[in-house]
Amino acid sequence: MDRKLTISNLITLFRFFLLPVMIYFLIRKDRITAFVIMLIALLSDVIDGYIARKFHQESELGRVLDPLCDKISLVVILLTLLLINAVPIWAVIMIALRDILIIVGSYILLRSKRKVYKSNILGRITGFLFGVMILAFTLEFKAVGMAALYISIPFMLGAFITYCQRFFITLRQTN
Repeated sequence: MDRKLTISNLITLFRFFLLPVMIYFLIRKDRITAFVIMLIALLSDVIDGYIARKFHQESELGRVLDPLCDKISLVVILLTLLLINAVPIWAVIMIALRDILIIVGSYILLRSKRKVYKSNILGRITGFLFGVMILAFTLEFKAVGMAALYISIPFMLGAFITYCQRFFITLRQTN
């Protein structure tokens, strides 16, 4: 039986609720508070995955909810950082477009093939680098943020190509 209300899924929902709080403090230019809340959100992402695996609480809802929360949070935080002139617009466009395409592709696969893919190693590395990047930009460590951004680009492209390959292969498969 696939339980929906698991501790790990509740932690993921908690991350969704932290998002407007982060945005509030970013807009108010209280970057230290925003940074602390982001750290809590990033740590809770690690913890919910660990709990799901350790206590066998992996669920279909969690497989959808967790990456959706990650992608929505990233795009919303980047847009907010853009609004306060903390991140370059080309980075926001590139990352947001990639994540929107992945969300749309994932939705298509979920609806048509009932398939949800876990992120690959390149995606996990990209996610880590994006975390470093947004934390650095939040604290106005622009050089560190830009370094993390530039380092993330080949990993991001590699992960995106892998997602595209899996998408088209899965679409071609018959049920």
